[in-house]
Amino acid sequence: MSNDLAQMAPMPVHGNTDDPLWRKLWNAYEPIITALRRIPLVTDVEISGGMFGITAQLTDGSHLWISSVGELPIDPDDPEGFHVRRAHEDNPTIDEMVYDSTEDGEHSQHGNNLVSLIQAITAFVTERRLAPRLIDLVAVQVQGVSAKHQPLSQLIQGPFDDRHAAVKEYGYATRDLMQRGWRCIHEQGGTEWPLTVWERNGEVATVYLAHVGQITA
Repeated sequence: MSNDLAQMAPMPVHGNTDDPLWRKLWNAYEPIITALRRIPLVTDVEISGGMFGITAQLTDGSHLWISSVGELPIDPDDPEGFHVRRAHEDNPTIDEMVYDSTEDGEHSQHGNNLVSLIQAITAFVTERRLAPRLIDLVAVQVQGVSAKHQPLSQLIQGPFDDRHAAVKEYGYATRDLMQRGWRCIHEQGGTEWPLTVWERNGEVATVYLAHVGQITA
């Protein structure tokens, strides 16, 4: 299932979002920020005392601080690897290294590779259950072709955040087709991702469960 459908964490809300420097840094590191927001972690650009970094809020009140050798440079081509730590503003005992691809770091072989950076952060927050839990949304959909070869597409029911409810509605939809004289000519997917193909008077319709997005629990 494509992660493009995932709900992104909201934009930060504060007075810096109109600041030209903040916007420049946000745009410069947009690939990292967008990937973190898709986890989904509320992500921000921190400008504090001349120090630039990326923060990502975790569900227990702690956060990730993403920098390089010292602060993040304004030019996204200039970092000498990435350094990620977990910290907590009110609890100094929470202080641990998550990822370090700077020259002398444990993951130095990855350098400025963004894929490795995001994979490491994703694995860390997933293992620790520090990211919001995502719930898949499922809908019952129909696609087909009319007797005049015109495309047919319709969302019948949904979206549902409960797979069992979606499967139940799928059963109602296919039973309705049968009662209206449609004939099932193909079936697959069982109760996980059911799909059936139907025919009536030259028309063909496919009824299936479709993943249509995600919401946070």
